Formats: sequence, structure tokens, C-alpha cells
Amino acid sequence: MKKIFITGSSGDIGSRLKRGLEYQGYEVLESENKLLRIEDKNYFDAINNPESIDVLYHLAAISFVPLSWEKPSDFIKTNVLGTSNVIEFCRVNEIKLIYISSYAYGIPQYLPIDENHPVLSVNPYALSKNMGEQLCEFYGKNFNLEYNIIRPFNVFGSLRNKSMLIPEIIDQLIEGKSIKVKDLVPKRDYIFIDDVIDFLVLSQNKFTNDVYNLGSGQSYSVKEIIDTCQKVWGTDVEILSEQVTRKNEIPETISNMSKVKNVFSWRPKYNLEDGLIVMKKNYEK
Repeated sequence: MKKIFITGSSGDIGSRLKRGLEYQGYEVLESENKLLRIEDKNYFDAINNPESIDVLYHLAAISFVPLSWEKPSDFIKTNVLGTSNVIEFCRVNEIKLIYISSYAYGIPQYLPIDENHPVLSVNPYALSKNMGEQLCEFYGKNFNLEYNIIRPFNVFGSLRNKSMLIPEIIDQLIEGKSIKVKDLVPKRDYIFIDDVIDFLVLSQNKFTNDVYNLGSGQSYSVKEIIDTCQKVWGTDVEILSEQVTRKNEIPETISNMSKVKNVFSWRPKYNLEDGLIVMKKNYEK
């Protein structure tokens, strides 16, 4: 039986990944001491027989972009030094690594965006994740680390984080007064969380020391997201836009999924409406 360790196993993706791997019959390990942070040097000390671990998924990170402008050093400490701890642990114990990065391209030079598109750190969070990628690549070239780097675009499917666009819209339409947003225009490539988990489980079967986009290949504007949410929930709440364009706003993202389809023979199963229908069912449980 393959033994797999997950950092960040209590988060939205991590907790679902753990269930998905266990359902497939894998033995899943996680940190027993929830007080330890990934950047702590003794984070892995309590693990027995670390050399028996086959694969490590690295999800532990802080990721709220606005906060990264207020506390950039916290993001560097957790997301870069923490990743350094993880990679060194993998090196010493010859463990294969799956590093979950993030959207890395800034304002696109072309659409759809493939993995050869120039990387641009437009905020401290993106900088920290891109530095983590560089660590993976350096250890791969110089210490024979085996890894996959995954760049998810906009993941949706959880109602826990109310600071994210879709949960915020859903809360407002259920309240029934009005749906208030900053801007209706920006378009993003959204991928449903169940598709993310499906690919992450698959990705530990092949290691290529390469980078993979993870999206749906479709983009939706804020207005289209609101309209689809209202369709699924059966509401007709007034929409109010402040028509405020954020600094360095990215007008649109679309992921080129050719590489992940060719290498892993994988494609997403859910579109935006399909994912929202599942979210509604989960909300009503």
C-alpha cells in the first residue's frame, strides 16, 4: 500500500484530498501536532519511518492575497521557508513531491495560457508560490528530487471562505436583498474542487519534474457567475456594481489544458453550473 503525507490536510482541498486518497485505498499521514507550522524546523520530527513515505502533497500555505500586501514577510516565511522544509524532508527521505502552486502569469500576454507563458509575480502571495516552484526545480536538477508542480486557476466548490467571490455571492442571494460586487467585468477560469481532487489523486501515478496548469479551459465574468448562481438557486436578486476596477486587475484568464490532457489523459468533468448545483445540494444538507 502506498503511503502518502499531506501538509495542509485540514484545508478545503487538503481535507477532501485526504478522503479521496483514503477512498482509493492509500494510507494517508498528516501532522499530529496542529500547533506546529510548516516553517517550524521540527514540523516533521514526530513522523515515524519517514523513509517509508512514497509521496508528499504540499498544500500548507497562507493564501489570502490582500493580506499578502499587509504582511509580505509572513507569506515568505510560511510559503517559502515552509516549502524549503518540505523539499529538504523529501530529499533526505527520497520522497516524491506534488507541489500545489497557484496561478502564476499575471496579466496574460495571450489566451489561452499555457505553461510556457512568462511567469509574473503580481503580489507577494504569487511571489512566494513562484519561489516555491523555483526550489522544486533547483532540487530536481541538483538533488534528483522527483516532483510535479500543479498551478490551479480559480478553484470553487467550498462555502467556507466567505472572502471568495462565489461564496460571497451565494450568501447575498440567499439573504435576498441585493448582490453587491466591485466589478462585473473581469473573467476567470474556474475549476470545480471535485475536479481538482480527481486530478491530484491521479497525479501521483506519474512524476515528470514539470509544471501543469489545472483549469477548466473556460472563463466566466463576474456577471455570468452571478447569473448562473441565481439560475441554480432560483432567485432574481438585484445586482449592484460599484464599477470599481482594482489596481493591476487581470481582465481574463483561460487555462490551456493541452499538456495535462496529453500527459495524464485527464480532463475536468464539471462546468460552472454543474459545480454550483453540487454546492447547492451541499448547502441544503
